Amino acid sequence: MRRLHGIALAAAALATILAAAGCGSSSPTSGPTTAGGMTVAQILAKSDQAMSKVTSASFTGDVTVKVSASGSSPQAALLGQAPIVLHLAGKAGHTGGKAAAKGADTAASMTMTLQAGGQTVPFGVKSVGGRTWLQFQGKWYVSPKSKKSGSKSLGATGGPTAGSLGIDPNKWAKSSTVTSEQLAGVPVYHVTATADTAQIMGDVVKALGNPALSNGTGSSAGVLNMLKSSGQLKSLEKSLAAASAQEWIDSQSFLVRKISVDAKLHFAGLSGSSGATGASLDITFVLGGFNQPVTVTPPAHALPLKKLTNGLSGLSTGTGVGL
Repeated sequence: MRRLHGIALAAAALATILAAAGCGSSSPTSGPTTAGGMTVAQILAKSDQAMSKVTSASFTGDVTVKVSASGSSPQAALLGQAPIVLHLAGKAGHTGGKAAAKGADTAASMTMTLQAGGQTVPFGVKSVGGRTWLQFQGKWYVSPKSKKSGSKSLGATGGPTAGSLGIDPNKWAKSSTVTSEQLAGVPVYHVTATADTAQIMGDVVKALGNPALSNGTGSSAGVLNMLKSSGQLKSLEKSLAAASAQEWIDSQSFLVRKISVDAKLHFAGLSGSSGATGASLDITFVLGGFNQPVTVTPPAHALPLKKLTNGLSGLSTGTGVGL
């Protein structure tokens, strides 16, 4: 399915931009909607400040992608099958928790389950001491040790910021509301924002042309450069049909307890879509265990990661499936 590269690259680039820009969490309110005597903008500003001090957290997440396709080709039939679902759970942050944040290394441990094409595939990921391990089909593989390590908070990763990319997430919300609710027995502010899709995608294309993104995303730079050279930026700019985001923010600590993002994409202008006409994307994350020490034990007898990547590359070439 090499012709799906345009779609895959577009999704990867969009995810990279949203992560780099902080998902537009500082979007202003469109009116006088308030909760607890505060506006949406005030609540989000206090939440940004609280989250910038977080050194570790546990999480569960679900990502669901449903592709719409037309035509009678085998590719279209395959794309129109059941949604692709990724479930993940784990923890990430500093090995020493809040007290040792300035001198502690970062670590993460996560399990994932991917459901696609009638199959369920489990994965595992561990990271500590500048190294990352990937578990696949019961075996662990280890990547070369990274030269970069850090002890910053989770809210200050050192990557490209919205400002360095020349974009302003404050303009991404077309409208926003807030209500006071309960989430699992905890009082929260429930913020809902509807996106200005034209503004977002215009900023995506603008940021793709900024060297700061490629310089700050490391291994993702190749994906971004491929997208820029594919000649599909104009189509990408029109691909986001609708998007909205929700946050459930603890009304006492202002820590984010839950995040939900919904988006709908149209692929009409993307070449080589193999019959895919659009897709819906649903993402939900639940956070907890803030500022607790993260302990990760490296797997023993791990194989070099190249053994796995070379094996997958050979499988892709032999079957004619583009990964």
